[in-house]
Amino acid sequence: MGKEKMKVVTFQHAHVEAAGMLLSARHAAEREKTPSLPKLFEEPLHARLVIDALLEKENVSGVAAFRDAELIGYMLGRLETDKQRERHTWVDYAATAIAAEESAELYREMYSVIGAEWARSGSFKHYALVPGGDNKAIEAWFRLGFAYEQVHGVQTIPSDILLPPLNSDIHVRVAAEADEREVRKISTLIMEHQAKSPVWAPALIEERVKLQEGYVELMKDPTAYFCIASQGQDILGFQAFYPTQNSDLNMMLPDSCICLGVGATVPHARGIGIGTHLIKHGFDHARKAGYINCMTDWRMTNLEASRFWPKQNFLPYAYRLVRHIDPRIAWATGRA
Repeated sequence: MGKEKMKVVTFQHAHVEAAGMLLSARHAAEREKTPSLPKLFEEPLHARLVIDALLEKENVSGVAAFRDAELIGYMLGRLETDKQRERHTWVDYAATAIAAEESAELYREMYSVIGAEWARSGSFKHYALVPGGDNKAIEAWFRLGFAYEQVHGVQTIPSDILLPPLNSDIHVRVAAEADEREVRKISTLIMEHQAKSPVWAPALIEERVKLQEGYVELMKDPTAYFCIASQGQDILGFQAFYPTQNSDLNMMLPDSCICLGVGATVPHARGIGIGTHLIKHGFDHARKAGYINCMTDWRMTNLEASRFWPKQNFLPYAYRLVRHIDPRIAWATGRA
């Protein structure tokens, strides 16, 4: 006999328990490829709590897919509006899963239903945080018109950390309050770089001051490790590491993990080993502080970043995908 006919319905709270089973199974499969992910969420109870937390947020809608009386998939989206992304929808990391025996085509079926609702509400930018270990699922998103935007990478901090040589006039150290002026200067390096081809990420001029204040705050944070490479009074490169908070609701956060939150090298000093030296410095600090793993993220279309971080042994374990829908579809339906 063939499979029973599949139907897609509105997601209800009564579906949470079965959805937790699907999510925990998905997470167990991911941990086979990324063992540093927390084992906690292999338990259906804890996976269910994550879905409960998603549903408690505002403007969440979704669908559940059934075959006969069995839940075989679900997809949830969170509608938001802000200045940077305008009106948009997030499919969070835990917001979708399907039964292991189902085809990844089910992701496309569910999106075709709930995506129509999002578009009707004026949301034409859709983002999905998806696990990196399921190539068939990622391919299904691609065949929906989604594309890579951000890469999330993780690595186990090596036990043997060798600092590569640097020019004798370049010094690597922790930033001090006396460096505030130079830190403000380099705080916009990433923003300005990613406004260029081929990233073309809008860099709003009014965000500069906020960004500068954020970097200074990070530099002064006693729990952070803001490491710089300086030549005289000039900062040539920087990387900032800070602790992560273990959470019963964050499936993407590896165990015992420090975050490499920001890092860059000024253009004229690239290619001489500054970035690699800063990473080793940060790893040495993290290892001594008791951390086992380090996570970071980068734009896929940032050519330098997408080459540099994998060379430093960061392995992709999740992706942020994006699809922009032509907003004219709100009125250009082809009907007379």
